[in-house]
Amino acid sequence: REHRFVPNMSFIRRLTAVSTPGLSRSFSVSTPNNGTYSCKLLVIGGGTGGSATSAKFARRLPKHSVIILEPSKDHYYQPLWTLVGAGVVTLKDTWRQQANILSKNAQWIQDSAKTILPDENKVLTSDGHVINYEYLVVASGLINDYDKVPGLYQALEDKTSGVSSIYDAAYCEKTFSDIKRHKGGNAIFTYPDTLIKCPGAPQKIAYLADSFFNKTNVRSKTNIYYNTCLPVIFGVPKYAEELMKVVKRKNINVNYKTVLKEVRPEKKEAVFYNKDRMSEDIVMDYSILHVTPPMKTPDFLRSNQKLTDENGFLDVDKFTLQSNRYPNIYGIGDCTSTPNSKTAAAIAPQSYVLENNLLATMKKDDPKFKYNGYGACPLLTSYNTCILAEFVYGGIPHETLPFNQTHYYQPAFTMVGAGIKKMNQTCKPLSSILPPSITWIQDRAECFDPNTNLVVTGNGDKIYYEYLVVAVGIRNDYDKVIGLEQALDNPNCPVSTIYSPMYCSKTWDNIKNFSGGHALFTFPVKGGKCSGAAVKIMFLAQDYWKKKKIMDKTNITYNTGAEDMFGVPKYADVIRSLASSRGVVSNYEADLVEVSPKGAVFMGPGGETISFPYNMLHVTPPMAPQYCLQSCGELTNSTGYLDVDVNTLQHKRYPNVFGLGDCTCTPNSKTAAAVAPQSFVVGRNLSDVMASKPPSAKYNGYGACPLITSYKKGLLAEFMYDKKICETFPFNQAKEHRLIYQMDKYVFPYIYWNSLVKEVIKYILLIKIHLIEYEPVFVQRKSLIATLLSYLVFFYFKGAKNIPKWINNNKIITSVCKVVLKILMFLSIFDADCTKLHKNKI
Repeated sequence: REHRFVPNMSFIRRLTAVSTPGLSRSFSVSTPNNGTYSCKLLVIGGGTGGSATSAKFARRLPKHSVIILEPSKDHYYQPLWTLVGAGVVTLKDTWRQQANILSKNAQWIQDSAKTILPDENKVLTSDGHVINYEYLVVASGLINDYDKVPGLYQALEDKTSGVSSIYDAAYCEKTFSDIKRHKGGNAIFTYPDTLIKCPGAPQKIAYLADSFFNKTNVRSKTNIYYNTCLPVIFGVPKYAEELMKVVKRKNINVNYKTVLKEVRPEKKEAVFYNKDRMSEDIVMDYSILHVTPPMKTPDFLRSNQKLTDENGFLDVDKFTLQSNRYPNIYGIGDCTSTPNSKTAAAIAPQSYVLENNLLATMKKDDPKFKYNGYGACPLLTSYNTCILAEFVYGGIPHETLPFNQTHYYQPAFTMVGAGIKKMNQTCKPLSSILPPSITWIQDRAECFDPNTNLVVTGNGDKIYYEYLVVAVGIRNDYDKVIGLEQALDNPNCPVSTIYSPMYCSKTWDNIKNFSGGHALFTFPVKGGKCSGAAVKIMFLAQDYWKKKKIMDKTNITYNTGAEDMFGVPKYADVIRSLASSRGVVSNYEADLVEVSPKGAVFMGPGGETISFPYNMLHVTPPMAPQYCLQSCGELTNSTGYLDVDVNTLQHKRYPNVFGLGDCTCTPNSKTAAAVAPQSFVVGRNLSDVMASKPPSAKYNGYGACPLITSYKKGLLAEFMYDKKICETFPFNQAKEHRLIYQMDKYVFPYIYWNSLVKEVIKYILLIKIHLIEYEPVFVQRKSLIATLLSYLVFFYFKGAKNIPKWINNNKIITSVCKVVLKILMFLSIFDADCTKLHKNKI
């Protein structure tokens, strides 16, 4: 999935070494002698793998036991070159002096290898030195093979050619210069017909260029092509599926099996061929041509048939990293024959395996540690989103970085979109919410097998259960609306939504920056979670523009795919009246199907379409069940939602499975308020099933929605199944009240964080109150505020054997007690005992 991107590469693990006492006693020390050197360990290459390996062993061995052979005085963190090409960082930000990177305990010879003589344990250098070694680690990486594409090098050297590459320190800044100068035409990005380092980078720079073109308003005049030699967009199917959605959303043309053959900078032409029709030239003109050059291993390695495979890569065991022919030689990084992705992230696990196996070899033992092929690639899809691909041999996903570390109080997203609250006021670390007694597996459910009581996680782990509660929520299905996600990601496009933490703040920016024109608000035909939020943000925006005194030049339209503005007639009547009095034009059965800079396209019930121009567009995106549920027909109904009994919340076919929240098929409103009674019902019924009893508790469909209508007032909709009204307060909640706004802003968030998501029993209090339609209740205290409210009621009647008639007939006292019990109901902290008392007794 795409996630918001924080520009650091902390997923690369820290490289450490632990010394082994006594191991260094038998090691020889290298001493220079007329251009001849001797060492215990020679490391060829000072890149990521070479510097890491030399540092590990330089800490273990006596000084100068390790020699590192590296010609360059510069060390670059190459994964950042994509961001250099996108203008996020400078080339200098990716650079350090080699001398400051290499271990001071290792001897650095600033030269390059010319020949390896593995039978003699010698390396000859370009400057004529001879280095004798006992053990050798080859970490020479890959080099760009510009000569393989005629005209490429000359085009790269020409500052006006429009040809660049992020795969070379000399040209990555040129990439951003070309992107900035681009005014329209074809922008072509290539992937060569060779193994390359960082295979995700060619499309990353294409996605970032797309985002930049949107910012500079030239995207509509640009055709973006991604020409790859591969038959797929990415080698790991899981991520390829997500990336196909990205290119479709961004309208990027992907040409498979297409290889760059020649560059003609004087004509601004690139010549390609298709691998299935190699004799036919494909000539494409370009404004920008970003080239990922063909790559190869260095000449000293590629020409040494004793050490390499048929492709010129160091021939090593893919698990131990030991040479298949010479046991005293190991390899690490891009130059080896291991069938993993050539990424910087692979170095950490490889260096750990190499260190332990080489130490074993030095002790005359067999290497026992195994590299599993781990690699990672942060696939940037825009300037603020990323898909982190992690995988092992065989293209098997192996995700180690958990993204879901934050828990959001989503009902507050409306207030973020209206500028009332900041985003950081709506969230807390998930670790602070979960009970300490549980085991938290930081992974997601990939699929279910209820017949064997099995859940398979995203990493492929298997979890067997006796009982299962499914509460995975629902997801925003942006792909249902053409162009929507692209518009949301574009900071210059006035399209936003409060239904995602990624875009809430953009909603407030759009409302603030709106200076008049047409403001359009939408709601999808199939609805989703918190259906009232779409109306709330519209009313708040109108109130803000009224304060700015721009309503005289503003038109507001609310287009909903439903037949009314709200699902419960009592509140729908009020909302329609308020909208009409504030100049809002409402259109029903109009479902958003496409968003473009020219307008928003809606489809009517008969399939007819109409386009609305807009100066600001707030979208309630279509929503859908989570992928893990959609892929499990045994658990879901025909719509993809968990198929549970609407009263007991027990699965209809698997009695050991329960569900609650938005992911179930219950026909209630999908709101946070519904979770309180649902969680009580699931808790009670799951306990019954565990005790071999039938489920005893029933959910009545209760849901609530505080419909904020301005920066001061709101109304509170409360209802059950069949749209039956179920209000808490003694006044008409379908009228605007200041109290509702204050409760939505302060009280409900406090209740949520301090009671609803926490199951900490603080007090147990027996309250027996007879209030008109209420039965006696047994209350388990889980909130201090609710406890105090309960004590107020309890002590008011303390010691009274009978309720005096004047109290029993007092409507104010009765209403206060009803409110207290309703709050307890919302907190899900009561257990209806249903044991009737006499009408006038406590």
